[in-house]
Amino acid sequence: MGLSLPYDMLRNRRVKEECMTPSGHLMMSWLCGASTVSTKRERILITLAGLSPDADGIGLLADWITGTTRLYHQWHHVLGHNLLFALSIATCASLLAHTGKKCVWLMSFVAIHLHLLTDLTGSKGPDGYQWPIQYFYPFNHAGYTWQGQWALNAWQNHLIWLCLALICIGYIRRCNISFFELFGSKLDEAARRLCTRLLSR
Repeated sequence: MGLSLPYDMLRNRRVKEECMTPSGHLMMSWLCGASTVSTKRERILITLAGLSPDADGIGLLADWITGTTRLYHQWHHVLGHNLLFALSIATCASLLAHTGKKCVWLMSFVAIHLHLLTDLTGSKGPDGYQWPIQYFYPFNHAGYTWQGQWALNAWQNHLIWLCLALICIGYIRRCNISFFELFGSKLDEAARRLCTRLLSR
């Protein structure tokens, strides 16, 4: 018998209401590094920092395997979406950086908060539910939402994604760098060559 999510979990709005797409978070975080540091290692550290809040969603895998736990519901937007986590990750990124440690710390902190901001502003579910962010966890368990939050599939999110993509393409043209550097030199080079070829037509 194949593994499957429990029925009530499939129906639960929180599973279906993931926030800005991972690709959107990736581009936004990478741009925080590309706009401030000139070295690949430091850009990658900032990018990973900006993506790190969603590490608290790993419970979804355990829920899928066991079919009984609800770790995703319990901890997503809690463990990684808070100030203490942001300070810790920014500090780790700074310690791992070879150059510009202060800049890496600051931009990692900024990238994480941009991640939280986009989750806060654009992840409303079809039923109007907003997934609160426990920003001051573990010292305070209050969940924060924004009354003006728009839906996950709203035009605002599509526009933001398009703008991020266009800016990333601009970096390929002007600086010959891309967020694909996160996945290895060969893929990065292939992506840059393809983009350059398409833009030259």
